[in-house]
Amino acid sequence: MEYRIWEAVFRVLPDFRRAVVVIRGARNQGPVPELERRFEELVRGIRDDSSVDGDPRLLDLEEAFRSMGFNPKRMPPSVVNLVRRIRKGGEIPFVNPLVGMFNCVSLMGLIPCGGTDLGVVEGDLELRPAVGDEIYVPLGRPDELEHPREGEIVYLDSKTRRVFCRCWCWKNGDTSKITQGTTDCAINVDTLGHLSREELSGLASWVAGSAERHLGAEARIFFLDRDNRSFVMP
Repeated sequence: MEYRIWEAVFRVLPDFRRAVVVIRGARNQGPVPELERRFEELVRGIRDDSSVDGDPRLLDLEEAFRSMGFNPKRMPPSVVNLVRRIRKGGEIPFVNPLVGMFNCVSLMGLIPCGGTDLGVVEGDLELRPAVGDEIYVPLGRPDELEHPREGEIVYLDSKTRRVFCRCWCWKNGDTSKITQGTTDCAINVDTLGHLSREELSGLASWVAGSAERHLGAEARIFFLDRDNRSFVMP
């Protein structure tokens, strides 16, 4: 299995960089008190910090969505939506350890971070512009089918053409969601240039280390950018 980002993505998002944490053999059942405490601390910190509403990392994500033709008020980047929910007093469930990890990283760096269950992938993983006839099943609505817009940046299975995330980092799909039964996954840690390579590496390493320490997994990290757009999955 190969993981690749099409060159066309960088024409739309020139400063885009992604760290991919490939996790194998995880025992994704709770509880993991240390992770849950960290998540609760991060949620409290966001809830009590009004300055986060104007953070340039979030504002730039919204501007990137506008540049792609999407209204970030209706279709917010995942981390923007997460922060909004917290700031409005909403309860954010831990769900399971792997989901908790990528939500922690989203709040630690104010960046998009999400995961894919590799057990459902039949082809290669690609981040690329959509043709428009790909299939997307919204998270939590397994009986519904949608199609992305032509040209929309989607993350998908190259063989089945099932979309795992729409509009780069808007919303994960139901097909590839991480559950307690997930053992193998890829967690994507993204930045538009606000994080240095060292900072991005630090967040990815936190995910990898947490998976190894708490879930008994093996984890490897791969870095993708305009000059390095693919790798072979271990």
